[in-house]
Amino acid sequence: MSARQHAGKPRVLAFADGRDSLVAACRVHAPLRALQRAGLIGAYVVTDATLRGAPASGSFDVVWLQRGADAWLARALAARLEDRYLLDLDDHLLCRPTFLEPWELPDAGALTTALGACRVLTTPSARLVGLLERRAGLALAGKARTCRNAVEFGGTPGRAPSPPTAILLTQGHRLALMESAEEVLGAISVASARHGLPIWSLGALPEALRASAAAAGATLSTLVPRTWAQYHAGLAAGPALLGVAPLETRGDPATNEFVAGKSDVKMVEFGGFGHPAVYSRAAPYVDTDLACGRLADNDAASWTAALDELCEDGWRALADEQRAVREKRDLAQVSAESWLPAIRAAQLTEPVDAARLLSTLDRLRARAREEMSRARWHLRPRRAATRLRAQT
Repeated sequence: MSARQHAGKPRVLAFADGRDSLVAACRVHAPLRALQRAGLIGAYVVTDATLRGAPASGSFDVVWLQRGADAWLARALAARLEDRYLLDLDDHLLCRPTFLEPWELPDAGALTTALGACRVLTTPSARLVGLLERRAGLALAGKARTCRNAVEFGGTPGRAPSPPTAILLTQGHRLALMESAEEVLGAISVASARHGLPIWSLGALPEALRASAAAAGATLSTLVPRTWAQYHAGLAAGPALLGVAPLETRGDPATNEFVAGKSDVKMVEFGGFGHPAVYSRAAPYVDTDLACGRLADNDAASWTAALDELCEDGWRALADEQRAVREKRDLAQVSAESWLPAIRAAQLTEPVDAARLLSTLDRLRARAREEMSRARWHLRPRRAATRLRAQT
């Protein structure tokens, strides 16, 4: 890394929670790539505690920790770089909702330590900062910066409004829906059958959806995207879809608190790529600067009314909604206006060498932890699935 080449442009060492995960793609790779492409930062590396992919030698001006799922790494950075790193959190990871197992979430103690020791905290919303403050018992607002989720629309023209051809439900490995599942998924399945639209489930297929689809006589398929970019390519080039984004609003206090900390990323994706969608009337879709699709209370009547309206003629308003989303959440713009100032605020007075920050022994231990984690996840059953590209 030439000092002359990178003069004035911060070089970033990012530690990501699953460096190739969809979350890392959205919250780390995408903004860093956009900033580098614009000539606003120098070199960057996205790695983990093994330093996989990092140069054997080379210094960095910014250290970035995303999520802090590796408890050892979170504590190590807090001790070795106190008040000298950026921490990005996209979810309320100090909370323990009932639809997730405790081992599926980061160590709350390690994450609290990392929150207290970071110089800059980035989140998709100010709402999440308040939730984290109450759980951690820390004053975080003074070092927090809002970096909203954004998408690279690539300068492509917006989609011309057209009737949806399928219903798309996207979620991670677990749908954030429990008490409301029967009514909401039932309404989606009935609408699917009534309007002749197959349901495409992207990610793990909820058993409740399988049951409701079978009862309603709806066609149901599971889709698996290969990468975040390929998923967006499918949304951009494929046919018009009717997105559905349910979130629990009737759960226990911890579940409702966790849901309140989630982001509006599905609005960015569905709205920005020109797909009509129905969203639960939950905090992430109410407390946002975006206005697209329809909000529905988590009961069968509300979801049915919203789905029917979009299927019949509500999709015609998509052009204006799509334009508004793109104006607010274009990746290049959000990266320059939000992410770059956060990176600058976290810049070190003296660069750090990654190889000195984490020793060879540290990296070997990280590899051992990684193998244990893989063994645990490989025990989980895998379902047959079709690819998103094949369907669209």
